[in-house]
Amino acid sequence: MIVINGFSELLKMKDGLPDVGWLYVSPSFSLSSEEGIVNGSYYIAENEDEEMDFEESYGTFLEAPIFKDIVINKRNHNQQATEDEILGAVIYYLENDDFQD
Repeated sequence: MIVINGFSELLKMKDGLPDVGWLYVSPSFSLSSEEGIVNGSYYIAENEDEEMDFEESYGTFLEAPIFKDIVINKRNHNQQATEDEILGAVIYYLENDDFQD
């Protein structure tokens, strides 16, 4: 399992995220809490057994390719987008199931 501690680290690892699969979070993770998203831990399964365990015991944040697409979309609209602006785009996606312009 790969553990990513916090949104800043997740953003730094964007290009190394898998092309398929979910970013998992602990069951107590709140998708509606900005602080939780900023400070939460994110997990990536490294094999099929871990994937099955995560599906049973963890929550999901976003699919890894969707997270990458959110960041790419935000930077296409603003190449100088800050981490806070990208966080806002992620929250917007979680709330609206749509990309922020």
